[in-house]
Amino acid sequence: MPLQTTYPQFQPAGFPGMHMDMSEWDGTTKTATAAIAFGAPVQRVAGGGCAPLTTGEYIGIATTRRITGATGDGFAQYDNVPVANEGKWGALADAAIAEGAAVNWNSATGRWTTAAVAGAIYAVPGAEADTAATGAGSFFSVRLRRIPS
Repeated sequence: MPLQTTYPQFQPAGFPGMHMDMSEWDGTTKTATAAIAFGAPVQRVAGGGCAPLTTGEYIGIATTRRITGATGDGFAQYDNVPVANEGKWGALADAAIAEGAAVNWNSATGRWTTAAVAGAIYAVPGAEADTAATGAGSFFSVRLRRIPS
């Protein structure tokens, strides 16, 4: 019996954390100290680790290749996480976002936003919408241009 019995007419444009073009990118491998969603910004943790971005030093986003050991839509604690600090990556929007707009991370929803930094919304320096997002939950591309601190 086949595992998949229904097929969509069109393939999705991508998924969060997916490299969206053939441009070069730079990154490192870190150990997750907590669960991290694909495409979520991460912060540095002592000892070569990373955690979801809150008030720490932003170092990049958790990316994924098509083959991972992860289950679901993210990395589990202690997984090796590829962290990219530049390039064009798949993302989900919190609301409509114009192409070229600077974006921040809303940790409450796990999505990108143009809202000002406050509460659960954290700054992601150098991140911008490479394509427009049509509304909440829509897929778009975010471009990273991280300047090391």
